Order: sequence, then structure tokens, then C-alpha cells
Amino acid sequence: MIQKYLQNGELGLLGISNFDGWAGMFAQQAQAFEIDVDTSSYRLATRFSKFHNLPELTALFSQIADFHKLDKQNGIPDLDGYTDALIPKTTEFTAFLSDISRRADDVRAHNVSRATDNMLKITTDGRKGALDMRLVDPNAQFDYRSKVSRCAENVASIWATTNGSQLIFCDTSTPKAAFNVYDEMRRLLAGYGIPDGEIAYIHDAETETKSQKLFADVRSGAVRILIGSTFKLGIGVNVQDKLIALHHLDVPWRPADMTQREGRIIRQGNENESVLIYRYITEGSFDSYSWQILESKQRFISQFLAGSPYQRSVSDLEDNVLTYSEVKALALSEPLMKQLAETENEVKSLRIVVAKEEETIAKLKEEKKRCEEYDNTVRSRIGFSQYTLVRLERISKTERKIAAQNTAEILTPEFVAGKSDRKTVEFLCFTVSTDLSGTHKKPRVNLNCNSVEYSVEIGESSTGNARRLLNFVNAFDKEIEKMQRSMTDNLLRIGAIGDALRKTDSSNSSLLIAKEAELERLKGLVRENMNDEGKRLV
Repeated sequence: MIQKYLQNGELGLLGISNFDGWAGMFAQQAQAFEIDVDTSSYRLATRFSKFHNLPELTALFSQIADFHKLDKQNGIPDLDGYTDALIPKTTEFTAFLSDISRRADDVRAHNVSRATDNMLKITTDGRKGALDMRLVDPNAQFDYRSKVSRCAENVASIWATTNGSQLIFCDTSTPKAAFNVYDEMRRLLAGYGIPDGEIAYIHDAETETKSQKLFADVRSGAVRILIGSTFKLGIGVNVQDKLIALHHLDVPWRPADMTQREGRIIRQGNENESVLIYRYITEGSFDSYSWQILESKQRFISQFLAGSPYQRSVSDLEDNVLTYSEVKALALSEPLMKQLAETENEVKSLRIVVAKEEETIAKLKEEKKRCEEYDNTVRSRIGFSQYTLVRLERISKTERKIAAQNTAEILTPEFVAGKSDRKTVEFLCFTVSTDLSGTHKKPRVNLNCNSVEYSVEIGESSTGNARRLLNFVNAFDKEIEKMQRSMTDNLLRIGAIGDALRKTDSSNSSLLIAKEAELERLKGLVRENMNDEGKRLV
């Protein structure tokens, strides 16, 4: 969409101004099992699974965008993985999911008017129910096993044991007169003894002045717990100084929203060396569907941003995506589908490992090949240079000085710059020519003898240049010694590469083959358990 808006002309010139043309050029589709929107069933869905022609796509998109990778240095706190809190389903929530499933079937079968019920309403109700049943059923009672209760417990524990501040993100059920998660969280935290003055809502900062005061209070530690939505708390909020933990009560729709959320705490200026991030997942709920959507969106973003100029295509091999997939597996309650999701995650992880191992092996083999080619080259250079040394040893010092004096008249700045009529000059057994390669910062000339070329740095003085050539000739044996040392170092590197290649372990490749076979077996079982509509377990 961004390219269509900002690069419509360029896309037209390439013949990919419509989406089908763009997809044909840069994407590849594949079928995969996905959790259905009602979360009690699954379906085969066609999604983009692989993207190719990345150098061209990156070059095209870079005309309108800049890419910046997160620098792990410079004061960025460490995040040692995520803490996932899995909330079990209650009987009441299970009954609610059954009703959600029935509503989804009615919508698909066109048994209800879209004005009465539709998938957007179902999705919204499902997300609310996964957060707290009281958001969809006013008669529901408080349950200590809910997300809000578990989050309050974790927040209180961190509050009691550290001096850090915490952020709680919740996009659903923001402050209002009726029941809402924000006020319920405040009530529960007060029950743990946390002073009300140390708890704040981002929504209360209605003006710029109030916002800046609130942010300053969080940075100083006067406010220890700040609750807000991604829209209000996720962008442009600098409260990182004392942040020790962040809590995701619900799942945002876009990967960029998740990045903005976590960018509040994983940020320069945070005084803590390491931080905690909690994700709260209700088992078998809309959380699985939401994490799946996030996974699907993140996959392409990660692949595209991770692409290199030498990588023609990428597929499902991105670490960031796997963290979303793992959360999705936690939220699944159907055993077979959960096993399928977990096996898919294992296969993806192993593919990453094996791909990196294969890349390392390929680089080692390529380096070994270059080293062997260099060995042949340097041996030949040493042989010819030793023959040249024999010739030079027959020339007296007086003859060398005379040759340098005769050559000095020609080694002018114009000759060095390649602007004189003379392009070469004979000096003893060498042919001296101008180096116009542009690969050196300072001017140089090339000396050729016996088909071996040597490079000598020169200056602006003709006499000085002649002296440099004479010094090179007088120390020619040192040039050979330098090549011999280089050959020895190169041979040691060849030996080290050989040792590394012999020690490569193929166990991960074997394990990947076994896991891929297990994945295909599970997919076969899933297909056998699908009904005629290809949607629901029987």
C-alpha cells in the first residue's frame, strides 16, 4: 500500500502497478493450517510464506524509506526472553466460546443479518472475553484465575521487591463509568497495599502539561505503575529511566504496535541492566487468533528487513516470528492442533539453526577455496621474485644509483597522474608504470618483472620518487620474506578451516528431517479429523 501510494509511477514502469503483479514478482503463496476466528476450530488458509527478489524489492523500497536496526549496545537493557502467563479456561469461558463458535457458523452460513452480527463483532467479543468475562457478561463474577488478577499479582510482587516502575498495556476496556479493566486493576493493586498515588492512567493526562508532569513522575519513581493503551502510551513516551517490567494484558493488531510498546522499556536511558516483559494468554481463547495474526504480519516484515543484498529469497526463518508462534501454541487448547503448532515451532527453530550452520559451512568452504587460490598465486609470485632477486644481485650499487638518477627525470607528478606522454619507464629489470586503479589513497606506481607486479608508494618529488624505487630494490629480499610470511599464515588458516569443517555436526540436520516427517504425519492426522467443510474437528 505504501509503495502504491508513494511509488505508483515506479511500479507502473516495472509492470507491477496492481497487487497481483507485485505478488507475482516478490511473493509466493502456500497453504497452512490456521486457527479459525472462533478459536474452537481450524482451517486451511493460503498465505504468503516466502518472498523473493529481495535485493530488487529492498532497493525499490529504500527510495522512500530508511532502515535502522536496534543497536544492542549503548545502554540498551537486556531482555532475557519473555515470561508467558497461561491463564486456564473456566467453565463459564468454555460456554462462552461455544456460543462464539455458534455465532461464527451462523455468520458464515448467512443465517443472520450483517447488521445483527458479523465477524468483527465476534472478534471484538472474543477479545473481550479472553481479557475478562465481565466485559461480555455483566453477571459474571470475579475470578482469581483471570488475566487481570494474575497481572496484579505479578505487578505487586515486583513492586514489593524492586524500586523500579512498571507499565501495563491494555487496548481493550479503557477507563469509563461502567466496569473496566483499568479500575479493576487499580482495585486489585490497592488490595496488595500499593498506594493509590503510585498508580496512574495515561488517559488522565489530557493536556501536554499534564503529560509531561506524569512522565516526570514515572521517571523519578513517584509513580510506580502506569497503565495505558498502545495509542496513548506506546509512541513518544519517554518514561524509561526506572522501568523494570512491562505487561501485555492483550495483543495489539500490528507488529509495529508491539514494537512501540516494548520500545518504552527496551530503550536508552533505562537505569536497569535487565528488564522483564510479561505476556498474559488465556488458553484456547482469541489470544491464539490474535497472536496468529500478529505472527503472519511480522513474518514478512522480519524477512524483508533482515534481507541482505546477496539473499535472493527468504521463508519462514525469523526468530521474532517464532516468539509469536510460541505464544499462539500456548493459547491453543485442542491437543492435536497444539501438538501441530509446537512441532511447527520446533521445525522453524531447527531450520534457523540448520540454515545458519549451512551458511557457516558454505562461508568456510568459500574462504578455503580463496585461501587455496591465494596459496597458488603467492607460491608463483615467490618463485618469480626469487629469480628477480638473482638478477638484481648481479647489479652493483653504483649501477643501481645511476639507474635511479636517470629514472628521476621521468618520475614527475604528471607521470604519476598518468598525464604525461610517457606511460612507462625502464628501471633496472623492472618496467615502471602509473597506477590508475584508484584503489589506494596515496599515489603509487607499479613495477613489473617476470610477469609479477609490485606496488610502491611515491610522492610529488621526482628525486624522492627515484629514491623510493632504489630503496625498494635494495630491500627486495624483504619483499620476498613478507610474501613467505603471508604464505605461512595462509597455510595455517587453511588448516584451521579444514579442522572446523571436519568438526561440523550434522545432528541438527538429521533432527530436522525427523521433525519434518513428524510434522507431515501430524498434518495428515489433522486432515483426517476435518469435517466436510474442512474447518472443525469431529
